[in-house]
Amino acid sequence: MDTTHRTATNAMLGLVFVAGLGLTAHLIADSWGGLYWLFDCVAGMAVGALALLRGPQRTWPVAGGLAVAAVAVVVARVADLPQEPGPATALALAVLVGSGLRTLPGPRAAAVAAGGLAVVVGTWLSALPDAAGLTVVTVVNAVTWLVAMALGITLRVVGRASVR
Repeated sequence: MDTTHRTATNAMLGLVFVAGLGLTAHLIADSWGGLYWLFDCVAGMAVGALALLRGPQRTWPVAGGLAVAAVAVVVARVADLPQEPGPATALALAVLVGSGLRTLPGPRAAAVAAGGLAVVVGTWLSALPDAAGLTVVTVVNAVTWLVAMALGITLRVVGRASVR
């Protein structure tokens, strides 16, 4: 991928992240009131920034994004905040997981997949016993993880096939 393409992709991703965070903040402020939206925005900005810093063979943005999302799940549950990770954070995490699966060596890619699944399971567990764990946030996190897995693995296989 050339620099122009990477810059354009990151610019579009950045716009999507900002719009998603703004919309989520508005919806949380409208439904929960107070400053509950602030925590979601901070977590989303951190994971979004890491997604924009991703690159081939870079483990640290992926690991950092997974760590931020996992901590957000726990903090939101303990502090009785809206369920995390929010939609913008889930999208940014999906970018990181897909990128990690596509470019990282096998064992690290497997760890990324497992870390993403751990965040999805944590999100589901944080919603228990309410609604049997099935909430919009849980579904969004599961779907974005599944799409990241499918795209990351597909691009990895296609990339290897084109090298041969």
